[in-house]
Amino acid sequence: MIRIKSAVIAAVALAGSNLSLSAAARPTPTPHAVAPKGAHFDAVGRISMHAGQPCTSQIMFDFRGKTVIWLAAPKRESAILTEAARHKQRVQVTGIWRHGATPACAFVEVTHAVPEKKFLGIF
Repeated sequence: MIRIKSAVIAAVALAGSNLSLSAAARPTPTPHAVAPKGAHFDAVGRISMHAGQPCTSQIMFDFRGKTVIWLAAPKRESAILTEAARHKQRVQVTGIWRHGATPACAFVEVTHAVPEKKFLGIF
């Protein structure tokens, strides 16, 4: 009986340590493409919610086209991008490149976002 209790306690402790390792903070992915401040951005790709700590508070989305690009959006475009991320839709994003306080902090300030229409609702 004592051996069973100690085996159960050991299994719970091992499972708890595995959960704490997987729940550790993930590093923030850095964007691969950076353009000069004020440059125009226009591309089509998929949106995901930004995971991790952004370098500036406006960054809420990751744009995945040819490369990963951080996006900051006003309320109207943010609602469109959130729905696109939720439904895994492709979106055409237009915006302007901005830079944060650090040199590695480059993002696109979204000015317009349009989800792509699906053909017959499936393609």
